[in-house]
Amino acid sequence: MARPWRIQFEDAVYHIASRGNHRQNIFFTDPDRREFLRLLSEAKQRFNLKIFAFCLMSNHYHLLLATPDANLSRAMQWLNTTYSVRLQRRKKLFGHLFQGRFKAVLIEDDYHWQRLSYYIHLNPVRAKMVENPSQYEWSSYQDYVKLRPRFEWLARREVLEADGLKGASSRSAYRRNCLALAKKPKEFWKDITEKAIIGSDEFVEKIKRKFAPSGRKKEEVVDYTRLARPAFDVEDELERVAEAFGTEARQLKERSKYFPARQAAFLHLVEDCGMRVGNVADYFGVTPSAITKGIERLKERSFDDIKLENQIHKSKVKVLP
Repeated sequence: MARPWRIQFEDAVYHIASRGNHRQNIFFTDPDRREFLRLLSEAKQRFNLKIFAFCLMSNHYHLLLATPDANLSRAMQWLNTTYSVRLQRRKKLFGHLFQGRFKAVLIEDDYHWQRLSYYIHLNPVRAKMVENPSQYEWSSYQDYVKLRPRFEWLARREVLEADGLKGASSRSAYRRNCLALAKKPKEFWKDITEKAIIGSDEFVEKIKRKFAPSGRKKEEVVDYTRLARPAFDVEDELERVAEAFGTEARQLKERSKYFPARQAAFLHLVEDCGMRVGNVADYFGVTPSAITKGIERLKERSFDDIKLENQIHKSKVKVLP
């Protein structure tokens, strides 16, 4: 079972994302959102957090925060659990509200914090809910571009002044820079959405060495194993699979009811190369469920087909040091 890679130290900065179970809503009404922000303010005091930015969508939320006391897990467990219990009590809901564990991406410095804040504030624009982030009430964008913030607990100064500007100049530059990114394609944000650590190569290597998971089950810590894998080129990996199956790489991209080489490509990219299922689905132009089901069917067939098992093995590479 996959485990999260929890990197915790004093003054660490994170991009946090938490989604509803089965992508269900976690915010139903404006009072729900106000209650969450009230709890976020309480979490700031209770756990000594620094909240830089936030955005509350319908079925998930984003936070940019720092933990002066190295207590991210305790803080997030309290926030999500407290909100879940109170919402379920009010709405008479049952079952898990959130989809398992929250996602935490470690961020190196204020330059990266600023870029992350743009990404967070542009969520409603990318979702086509509004045309301008200033039209969305449930993010901290308005607090970044106006003189007086709505929330006294919001720590915006360090992000606003990351480029050396102050006062009105920093707010104007923030607005200008954020709006300039509003129509960027999904690929532009790839490094933000796919990485477990955002920063310089030196910073990433330092964190990998210092916080490497212990024990024999480090392979279960997916974010760490992805980071530990060598860089790869998708086209090169498809050539590897195609060669093992005696076909051409271009044929792996063609849809077929049952084409084991194509399913082996799904398997190889996800389990050996560390690509996320959603990214593999985007590459092949199918749904994420088509990728997971294709992998499951291939594995089932390989149990009774020695030739197929050997072809799968031949297309694999050593992915861990």
